[in-house]
Amino acid sequence: MACTVIGESNFKKYFRKSISKQYVIDTHITCFENAIIVNEHERGFGVFDKDFNLVKDSLQTRRNKSQFIPKFNHDNIPYVDEDVAFIGNVNAFFGHFLLEHMNRIYALMDKKYKDRKVVLINDKRLQTIPGYIFQFIELFGIKRENIIILEENTRFRSVCVPSQSFNARLYTSDSFAKTFDRIAKNVSDEEIYDKIYVSRAKLDKLHKTLGEEKVQNVFEKNGFKIIYPEKLPLQTQIALVKNCNVLAGCAGTALHLALFMKPGGTVISIKRNRRPACNAMIQNNVNNTKHLDGIFISGSVETIQTFHSTSAPQIIAVNQYMQEFFDKYGYKYTDKDLGVDANAWQEYEEALTEYNKTHGNAFVRKIKRFIIKYSSLFVPGRERRGAYRNWLKKVLKY
Repeated sequence: MACTVIGESNFKKYFRKSISKQYVIDTHITCFENAIIVNEHERGFGVFDKDFNLVKDSLQTRRNKSQFIPKFNHDNIPYVDEDVAFIGNVNAFFGHFLLEHMNRIYALMDKKYKDRKVVLINDKRLQTIPGYIFQFIELFGIKRENIIILEENTRFRSVCVPSQSFNARLYTSDSFAKTFDRIAKNVSDEEIYDKIYVSRAKLDKLHKTLGEEKVQNVFEKNGFKIIYPEKLPLQTQIALVKNCNVLAGCAGTALHLALFMKPGGTVISIKRNRRPACNAMIQNNVNNTKHLDGIFISGSVETIQTFHSTSAPQIIAVNQYMQEFFDKYGYKYTDKDLGVDANAWQEYEEALTEYNKTHGNAFVRKIKRFIIKYSSLFVPGRERRGAYRNWLKKVLKY
């Protein structure tokens, strides 16, 4: 797959270093009789065999870190006389569920396991399970009544444990690709567009990318259909993306819909923050999964450097790198399309002023970030560490 980066030298260096660590794996499925699926909530989760040994394939890894391995009472564990498949845990964030919690369901494509019920752990004690979780699994071909959301430790007649088929920053697999091929096949075609731009312009004030309308107008002039994913049913999103050859937009969850594209297409990702670190590594791994070419462009014109995921305002424009991209690939535009949108810039400055009042200036935020990063190192387990960081961010107003 071809990969093109248009942007600052430090971004190019970060990108090259990041993707050099990525690779492709083979997956496998192991079955255990009388196994226990453990949900100790904030104290961890996982699958244990009949002798109470952890099944290592049940570890949910991100990079090389996994969830906290729980200790639990071995007595009086409820028993369910069912053969099930362990496929992970529920997650309140669409993008995280798509990438990190749909990476074991491929096991149900194996004839030996296709009739099993699937188990997801509700380790976060979510009061309401997001509807898209059921939608994804049903579109895969599993009936709602065969989805078990596990709230407590339970022993089953047998549990099959598929190895993880995707690690957002490190590896992918053919099994992960086939998962989304199957879902796409089960979604009926709707309107077909060769080129689609997924816009964040109608997200709420906290999540939208300022200045995007001016950028996306150039794409629209060049034959792209503009869609707003959050305004469309999930099946419509999949139906539109699965038949396009070029998918463009700001870096983020919407571009992960590329998992439903056919091999040979192209994904154009506009970087919306100025720090070298961003989600380009993750998007590249998504592209690798479906054998898609990738074009990564630095589009940010923000005055303070933010991380990809932030509560600070972010703004993009037809800057020198966007213009370089348009010229290189023969996009048509006028002088009026260049530069920063004046109204968006005013909104950005006002939002940044308000953000600084709440979170402190750049120096104060740097100190807060140092405290959050290094104090969390003493918290054991990825899930606990993440919860601690989120709590501390609220306390420090970071």
